[in-house]
Amino acid sequence: MSTLSELTTKADYIASKNNQLKSHWHTYQNSLIQAITTTNKKINHEFTCSEEQDIRFTLFNHFSVSIHLSDDFYSQDVIYSLNMAPASEEPEFKAFAHARLSEDGHLDDVVDIRDKHAVQEHYLNKISAIYQCLFDSLHNNQAVLPQLEKLLIQEK
Repeated sequence: MSTLSELTTKADYIASKNNQLKSHWHTYQNSLIQAITTTNKKINHEFTCSEEQDIRFTLFNHFSVSIHLSDDFYSQDVIYSLNMAPASEEPEFKAFAHARLSEDGHLDDVVDIRDKHAVQEHYLNKISAIYQCLFDSLHNNQAVLPQLEKLLIQEK
């Protein structure tokens, strides 16, 4: 059986690791929000305040993108999701991409979360599929929603 000091040591380690991950998550949030809100490029994209623990952006004043850590304890899985519900209904965010937030403060092992430009490029690469889908749908005079549904990651 573990002694009190052993449990204390383990509890301190667990809390430290979890706090470090949350700190990295907040750094990522700040880097991304600052990068997107200070860009002078016109991509019809704006930051939207959220009451949840996620970051939200609205594309073309219609499509809502949410970025959040998975709900699992100490999850390093960053989930990028798109609201698929009509505007008149409660949001229904569905994942379209993932990234990994590592212990050393990198996304997908290569993007330093303190580098605003790199964080922005990583994010834009994630959402570029949405823009391509919208462009293709409009260019080919097709309905948008069925095309967007093809981007979604099927949950098991």
